[in-house]
This record gives sequence, C-alpha cells and structure tokens, in this order.
Amino acid sequence: MKDMMMEVYNQLIGNPLIQAKTSFVNADGKTDYRIKFYEVPESLDSTKPFIIIDTPLGPPTSAYYAANKEMSQTFSYQINVETQSRILTKEIAKAVKAAMWDFGYAQLNGGLDEYFSETKRFVDARRYRKNTQIHDTDY
Repeated sequence: MKDMMMEVYNQLIGNPLIQAKTSFVNADGKTDYRIKFYEVPESLDSTKPFIIIDTPLGPPTSAYYAANKEMSQTFSYQINVETQSRILTKEIAKAVKAAMWDFGYAQLNGGLDEYFSETKRFVDARRYRKNTQIHDTDY
C-alpha cells in the first residue's frame, strides 16, 4: 500500500527553498525537516519556519468508477506555512504551491492568510487537490 501523505512530504523536501528553510540537524546528526503531519508537536522550535500537512477535507474519495470498480482516487490536503516573518511565509508558500503543482495538485479556493498575535506567527494555509492516475488506487 502506498502513502500519499508521505509522497507529498517527499515532494516538498525536494524543493530547494523548502529544504533550506525547514531543515535542521537532529540529535542523531541526521538532517530532518520542520514539516509535520496534522499538528505541531510541542517540542518543535516554533521560532523557526515550519509546515503542517493536514487533511481537513477528510480521507481520500473515489474519483472514477468503471464496471463497478474504483478506478481513481481524489486526495485533498491543506498545507500550512508558519513563520515569524510575513515575507518568508509567502516565499515558502509560493515554493509549496510550485512543488504541489509539479506533483499534479491544483490549489483550491479558500484558505487562510493571517497573523496570530498569540503565537506571533504569520500563517498561510492553502488547500490542494489531485486525482490519481487511472488504476492507481492502492492507497
């Protein structure tokens, strides 16, 4: 079984700007990224830029059927970019949009573009959707 959320993660870390702005060396001496699934862990250094990949629109749905069989799936993700700099937030969000486009995802309407004074972070949250190729349903 494949994991589309992990494929999105790998697509994001393949972008040089996202790599540069979210990478750090962990306690094991290996490169890690401040890209997380669903929510921010309390241990994450929130003074640095980070990205959250979430599924607020729910799990994948069937896109196409033929002969009473699922032929394709639709995936929808919300990707939140959070930093303490408005311009940096926009730069990373633009890189996310480009990476998602390259992976076949289109941006949906809506989202969030706001400053939260409680956390002192700018947030740019955008939603993306894609249908898998025909016969690509092993998720």
